[in-house]
Amino acid sequence: MSVDEPQGKLDQFFLLSQDLFCCIDFAGKLLSVNPRFETLLGYEAASLLGKPCGVVVEPRDHPAIEEALARLCRGDKLDAFSVCALTADGRRVWIEVTASTGDRVIYVIARDITQRKATERQLTLLERSVESSTNGVVIVDAQQPDLPMVYVNSAFERITGYSRDAALGRNGRFLQGEETDSATLALLRKGIQEQRDVHVVIRNYRRNGAPFWNDLYISPVRDDDGVVTHFIGAQNDITAQREYQAQLSHNANHDALTGLPNRLLLDQRLAQGCLLAKRYHRYLAVLFIDLDDFKPINDTLGHEVGDFMLLEVAKRLEGELRPWDTVARFGGDEFNVLLPDLAHEHDVLQVVERLLARVSAPYWYRGSELRMTASIGIATDDGTIKEPRQLIQQADLAMYKAKRRGRNTFQWYTDELNRKVTERVNLRHALQQAIEQRQFELHYQPQIDHRGRVAGVEALIRWHHPVRGNIPPTQFISLAEDTGQIIPISEWVLATACRDALELNALSDTPITVAINVSPMQFQRPGFLNSLEQVLADSGLPPGLLEVELTEGVLMDSAETTIQALSAIRRLGVHIALDDFGTGFSSLSYLKRLPINKLKVDHSFIRDVANDTRDAAIVEGVVTMADKLGLEVLVEGVETAEQFAYLRQLQCDHFQGYYFARPMSLVALKDFLRTPLGFLGALAERP
Repeated sequence: MSVDEPQGKLDQFFLLSQDLFCCIDFAGKLLSVNPRFETLLGYEAASLLGKPCGVVVEPRDHPAIEEALARLCRGDKLDAFSVCALTADGRRVWIEVTASTGDRVIYVIARDITQRKATERQLTLLERSVESSTNGVVIVDAQQPDLPMVYVNSAFERITGYSRDAALGRNGRFLQGEETDSATLALLRKGIQEQRDVHVVIRNYRRNGAPFWNDLYISPVRDDDGVVTHFIGAQNDITAQREYQAQLSHNANHDALTGLPNRLLLDQRLAQGCLLAKRYHRYLAVLFIDLDDFKPINDTLGHEVGDFMLLEVAKRLEGELRPWDTVARFGGDEFNVLLPDLAHEHDVLQVVERLLARVSAPYWYRGSELRMTASIGIATDDGTIKEPRQLIQQADLAMYKAKRRGRNTFQWYTDELNRKVTERVNLRHALQQAIEQRQFELHYQPQIDHRGRVAGVEALIRWHHPVRGNIPPTQFISLAEDTGQIIPISEWVLATACRDALELNALSDTPITVAINVSPMQFQRPGFLNSLEQVLADSGLPPGLLEVELTEGVLMDSAETTIQALSAIRRLGVHIALDDFGTGFSSLSYLKRLPINKLKVDHSFIRDVANDTRDAAIVEGVVTMADKLGLEVLVEGVETAEQFAYLRQLQCDHFQGYYFARPMSLVALKDFLRTPLGFLGALAERP
């Protein structure tokens, strides 16, 4: 076991020790090693003896070995120290070294502490991980009364504002406050009492008094016998997340501009209001408020002014309501007001009158005064309505009725109003089907000239519904103009009338003009002139055989633009008649400039023309004026021989009415043209 076996024999301790045992001289050379030394490090004694002890030590630990030898040589006492040994196969083994001097020799005992070092490294890693965690970590002693804190990490200090010294030894309740939810506390205490995992989101308070939301997980720590010795808590400050979620929730339920509740939140409160009305036998009112003429303000003065007005209206509406009432922005310039808990249905009127007055008060924007009014629809419920949203629809219908009544007023919802609106919706649907399925037909009413010949016909649309039967134009034309469906209808009328006129002129020795009514919407639509040219080209009808009839309403929007458009139509060769003359705009200053061919005197002046001197004077004046302006005159609504006799004396150019013929289908018109006009026999005696 040794070269010279100092001191003779090795004792039993040297041979049987489970620790590494060796002897070195004061120069550090190995003199002897025990069997455990060979077994643990994998070296044979013969290969080591006489060599420096550093051959079995990690080079980075050589300074520690040299320092220890120096101290021993000086006779200093040496404390235990650890170094990393290298095995024969290159593994590293941590050993704890103690050494003492003898007679010309140093006795070294080394203990394998590799496992302990690994455990220490793991603990250090865990501690550093906990210290580096962004989550707060708290450990409390479950064996001590009141569960005092025995450890907190840096994140705990950062989150709470409390230092370790201020926190250790205290129960975690010092983080709680008056607004901490009692139910959450009860859940937390129950989990600790039952020694199980528990998760809560609790409102805690920082050292400076600021609240924060603590997402807290607590778990018990058990020893080898299963006894809970500690509780460990992991806390996460989710205040920013909660605030973000709250902001998202607010944005989802509130209007971005005004901050008022939006439709979603309004629906929720409306449902609650209906339940309360039913439960307590009270009334609930819904107001639908639409700002009058807001669009011109927004379009002409800009969106900045428009937004200012909307914000001001929102403030004014809120200022006139009770704390438990709701005002919501429905969209655009529309607002809804929800008035729950009304004792009587008509209690809403006081609120409505205040709102109308408040909205109509002056607005001041950068020194300029602005004015605006509102129209309000009212719908109420006593808790019997099945679908709360119907109240909004009903109030909306009533609001539109208030608009038609002159604005700056209110209107109640009624069942009759609903019936009319339902009928209008159904009619619109049926009208669309009629357009798609070609359910329309043109009838024609002859126009007679002063010589008794059929000089023209007026095309009149007829709609035969497969279920309802004949639906008169008075019921659907105005609806079609409101919905825009008048455009495809008018295009069909124009194309059909031109094709039919070509057939009629083939049967007649004299030209027959076809007159069609053109709505203001169609006339003002871009491309109308081009579509007119295209239809004439497709049908082959000469432009001079087409007459477009326009009412005086086309002059209302832009007279100059209208005159230019009419001039372009005249240049095509198409004739133009001013329909219902005397009932509309009737500006003589424009009349003298209009490039028209004919005036059509409205039938309302003809009914009593033979007996009423005022009607007679009007008709005579129109005829005389038209003659001076070089315009032809057609008189509508001639129904009796007496009317015809009187009008004939005034030298009118054309006549139209039931006295001559009712509107008829194309087939009937062809037969009519083949029949002599017996009722005009008296004209033969006319010079």
